[in-house]
Amino acid sequence: MKIDQQTASLLNQINRHVAGPGEDATITAARLGAAALFSGFSGETNQAGEIYPECQIEDRIIDGEDCHVPVRIYHPAIEDKTIPIVLFFHGGGWSLGDVASYDNLVRSLCCLSGTIYISVDYRLAPEHKYPAGLRDCVAVSRWALACGATVGGDVSRVAVMGDSAGGNLAIVVAHQINSQKKHQIKGQFLLYPVIDISHAHEFYRSRMTSGNGEYLLSRDGIDAAIEWYLSPGDDRSDPAISPAMQEDLSPTPPTVIVIGGYDPLLDEARQYHNRLTSSGIASIFKCYDSAIHAFLSFGVLDISRTGRRYVAQQVHRLFSK
Repeated sequence: MKIDQQTASLLNQINRHVAGPGEDATITAARLGAAALFSGFSGETNQAGEIYPECQIEDRIIDGEDCHVPVRIYHPAIEDKTIPIVLFFHGGGWSLGDVASYDNLVRSLCCLSGTIYISVDYRLAPEHKYPAGLRDCVAVSRWALACGATVGGDVSRVAVMGDSAGGNLAIVVAHQINSQKKHQIKGQFLLYPVIDISHAHEFYRSRMTSGNGEYLLSRDGIDAAIEWYLSPGDDRSDPAISPAMQEDLSPTPPTVIVIGGYDPLLDEARQYHNRLTSSGIASIFKCYDSAIHAFLSFGVLDISRTGRRYVAQQVHRLFSK
C-alpha cells in the first residue's frame, strides 16, 4: 500500500524543517528538534493547549534504590474505585523525548481506555547511559505494583507500554519483573518497538527499504541512538539491550504490537511476534500499512487517531477479561 496522502504531506514538512540524529546533530539540537516535532504535530487542543482536558494529571517523584524518577500520572474521569494501570515509557532512542513531549498521546490513551497511565521521565543518554534509564523504568514499575493503590490503581491489573526505544524498555521490564514473580505484569503494548540492535541493518529487509531517512526514522538515526545509549564495553546481544535475544519467553505477558508499514523496525517486530506465538504467548500484530514510525504521536493524522483508538480498545480488552 502506498503511503497515505496526509502522512506524505507531514513528512514533507518534517524533512524540510526538523533535523535529528544521524545528521551530525548535537544531543541538544536533537532534543530541541524532537520537542518541536512532537509539539508541532500532536493534534488539536483546547485554548489551554490540552487535549482531553477531562483527564486529571499529577506530577510526582518516585524513589527507587539508586534514583529519584519524575512521573506524570493520568487519571481518567470515571467513577470506579480501582482502575487498571499502564506504565508508559516514551521513545526517542533512549536519549530524546520526555513526559511533556508525550503528554498529548498519553492523555488521549488514558481517556479513550479509561485506564490510569503512569508516564515515566527516565534518565536519558548520553549523560546517563545504559542501564540507568532501564533501572528507572523497573523502579517505577515495582512502585506501581506495590503502591499503585495509593493513586486509585488496581495493582492486580498492571501492564507496560512503550513506543520505539520505550517499547524496548517495556519488553525488558516485563520480562525481568515476571521472571522474578510470574504474572505480575499482565500485558505489554509495544508501539513500533526497537527489539534488536545486535544485528547489522542488512539483517532486516525493512531497515534497508524504509530506513534511508525519507520516512522519519533512518539507519543513521538508529546508529546514533545506539552510540549515545551504550558504553563501549556493552554487549549488544544482551537480552536487556536487544530483547530479540531473550531465550526463555515464558515470562512474557500477552502482547499487542502496533507498527506502520513504512517503519524500518517492521521486520524485527513481526519476527518477535512470530516467536511469541510459536512459544504459546498470546500476541496480536497490527500493522497500519500506510503509516510511518512514531505515527501515533502525530495526532494531526487520521491514521494516528484511528491507531490511538485501537490501542485503547486493546488495553480495555486486556483488563476486561
